[in-house]
Parts: sequence; C-alpha cells; structure tokens
Amino acid sequence: MDASLHQHLSAQDRPVILLEGTRKLPVQAHGQLQALTAWLCAEFPRAVFRSGNAEGTDAVFADAVAACDPARLELVLPHEGMGRKRRPPGARCVALKAMSDADLTRVVAVTRQAGRDAGRLGDYYLAHRNGPSSAATSKATYLLRDTLKVTGSEALGLAPAALGIFFVNDADPTGGGTGHTIRVCEVLGVPLATQAEWGSWGCAADADQKTLSGGD
Repeated sequence: MDASLHQHLSAQDRPVILLEGTRKLPVQAHGQLQALTAWLCAEFPRAVFRSGNAEGTDAVFADAVAACDPARLELVLPHEGMGRKRRPPGARCVALKAMSDADLTRVVAVTRQAGRDAGRLGDYYLAHRNGPSSAATSKATYLLRDTLKVTGSEALGLAPAALGIFFVNDADPTGGGTGHTIRVCEVLGVPLATQAEWGSWGCAADADQKTLSGGD
C-alpha cells in the first residue's frame, strides 16, 4: 500500500473502507480477497468495512471481515430483505428505505453528478419512493444504495467512506453498480484501488503466488 494512503487511513479514528466488486468473481481470486481483508483488519484495527451484500466479490469480502470481527462489518442494502442468507451474523445492516427525504435528496444529488442516467433514476425514485414498485424504482434503489455506501449518512450513523477497494470485471470494469460506485468515489475525491493496484500489495501478491504454486 502506498505510504500516503496508509497514513490517510491511520490518521482517522474510525476509517470506513469499502470492499466490493463484480458478481462474476473468479474462484482463483478468492484467496487474494481473503488475504487482503485479513491484512486490512490487522493493519487498521479501528477500521470499519462496508459492502453491499451482493453475490460474488461482496460476499467473499464480507465473510472475510466476519472471520476477523463481524461487528466491524456494515452492509448497506437496497431493501431490508436483500440477501438475508448471505449476511454474516453480527454485521450491521442499513437499508435505503430508512433514509429521510432530505437525506435521500442529498444522495440523489451526488448520484446525478456521477452520471446523467443514474441521476434520472435517482430523481424518479425520489418522486415515487412511496408508490408502487416498478422496474425503474427497483434499479434506482440499487444505484442509490451504491451512492450511499460512499457518501454515508450522519442521520443513519454511517460515516463517509475513506477508501474504496474493488475487484472489477476485466471485460467491463466501469459497468454496473461497481462502475457507478467507482464514479461516486471519483466525484467525492475518495481514494480507490482496483485489483490492478491492490494486487501488487504484498498481502494479495503473496496469496496469489500461493494459489499459482498450489501452496496452502
């Protein structure tokens, strides 16, 4: 890890580190994610880890945090029922529906900055959040959830993210919810690293070498 990034995290009393990425996570990458998470938990003992509880990368990261300390895991959900079986016991769960209209308006404004289409969906959700569900409101809940993971919410006790760590789909690194979350990080100036960066950090590189060599 870059020395300035390490200092950035170490200087904060309770830094929030996002851990997330593509649902299409290669099996051979599991060891890297687990080793990276174990190192982050030990290196930054006051850090909180936040994810979105999706299948694939999110789930592997979340289970790795839970193996360290589930109380340090925050799952931000599009709705209360998402992925109940994937939630590690002891993790904190916060759903988008818990937000006030004022707080949601702030999140929609950031979503709009991250992309025109995403902003339109956010505006639609804000106008129809108490109406019947539709394809548009359903898609919007996931995008707004992704924005909330980065912005945080003082009212909900969610601090803003200090760092975003992602495993992106090489075939479409800027697509889907992961791509949107990365753009939100860029809009807000939150440092981020994909496997192209964190894959060279010692902890992940060591795990990758063990996988390639068949080591334990």
